[in-house]
Amino acid sequence: MTTLFVNGRFLTQRVTGVQRYGLELMRALDGLMDAPARVPRIRLVCLAPPGDYSPPGWKNIELRKVGINRGNTWEQIDLALFLDGELLFSPANIGPWHYRNQIVMFHDASVFAVPEAYSRAFRAKYVFVFRRLSRTARAVITNSDFSRHELARYLQLPADRVKVVPLGADHIKRVAADSRILHEHNLLEKPYLLLVASLSPHKNIQRVAAALKLMRSQPTILVAGDAPNRLVFRSSGPHDLPANMRVLGYVSDAQLRALYEHAVGLIFPSTYEGFGLPILEAMQCGCPVLCADAASLPEVAGDAALFFDPLDARDLAEKLGTFLDSPGLRDDLRRRGHLHSARYAWSQTAAETLKIFLDVLGE
Repeated sequence: MTTLFVNGRFLTQRVTGVQRYGLELMRALDGLMDAPARVPRIRLVCLAPPGDYSPPGWKNIELRKVGINRGNTWEQIDLALFLDGELLFSPANIGPWHYRNQIVMFHDASVFAVPEAYSRAFRAKYVFVFRRLSRTARAVITNSDFSRHELARYLQLPADRVKVVPLGADHIKRVAADSRILHEHNLLEKPYLLLVASLSPHKNIQRVAAALKLMRSQPTILVAGDAPNRLVFRSSGPHDLPANMRVLGYVSDAQLRALYEHAVGLIFPSTYEGFGLPILEAMQCGCPVLCADAASLPEVAGDAALFFDPLDARDLAEKLGTFLDSPGLRDDLRRRGHLHSARYAWSQTAAETLKIFLDVLGE
């Protein structure tokens, strides 16, 4: 039986989009392995740094803590030394840069496309590793056709070098909604729109604030998302947001589900996204979506969102007014969103990713 090792550094990190992918993909792969006939002649072992963190609870995938270091040092030194030439899958954008027998997942090309969103040191490291692994890795995966073409352009690769495997969104329905957050912030009586994003510049929150100033009505907009890590991102800062834009900060999955289910809609204004998972999460929860017509977002949202120009505050204000004043439109978007998002399941992501593993292994 062939062993494929997984770079499990993501298990030690706070859950944002990249870590969400790692956790949900591994959970779904573990589920596939309940039927050995579907996963022939392959064993998955997730290697992780030492330390105390929540066990993932897998039944069929071994979690093995190796090495003595943590963080980037563990990933670049300890992990590669342990592998000794075995095949590695790195799911979180980065792996040991000098290790060739590797499959890597690049979630987007944002370090090239929106350099102003990142610290200089972080960007320099990721640009170097992306360029190196894009040429030496056995296979490169991404999550949208948009990102495939972006990676091919910035890394000067043939587009068919990058394999596209869309993400799932059904994880949000696996948790029970925690409605206490609605009571804590007095959200049960007053309608609100939800915006799920960090305060990084390309999330475009300032454009939403500018659009609000052009509107007669002043809807409440809640911003849910972690503050950016200053070692990674440059923050656009919440200091000049209007009073009706409230920053909640980090919320749990259970709280996020409650926010989606009670929101008038999701507004997703990003100018650059490799995928845009909150769009599908909202649709899964029956929350209609108002979405930027940019980057991967039309690809991901399909015909189930109302689109606006993310660089034009006036267009956003007009579309937001239409969205708020049209219950029938929101009902139609809710129906379309339910049908559209049902196509995105982590089990499908796992099955397509497993096929790439087997192709590389020659199975």
